[in-house]
Amino acid sequence: MPEKSRLTRLAEQRQLLLLEAELHRNLITLEAEKWRTALSELSATRTRVTHSPWMLAGGAVAGLVTWRYWRNLKRWAPAALSAWRWVRSMTRR
Repeated sequence: MPEKSRLTRLAEQRQLLLLEAELHRNLITLEAEKWRTALSELSATRTRVTHSPWMLAGGAVAGLVTWRYWRNLKRWAPAALSAWRWVRSMTRR
């Protein structure tokens, strides 16, 4: 009867592998959906920014300032981030 117990164990291992594969498939599907949602939001933001001349001008100025003073970025980046959050909070109201 050792063969029967070995076959039972192998069948259980096979079932476990199948369940694990199904779990990983579901995780991959969820991750893909999360990225798809994030990319669609990014696309909507890009569309909104490119249709606003003020945002385009601000982006150009920010790019020039960053290019000119990139070494000092770590000093003024927190202030710029705070300003960006403030502007976003004002536009959401």
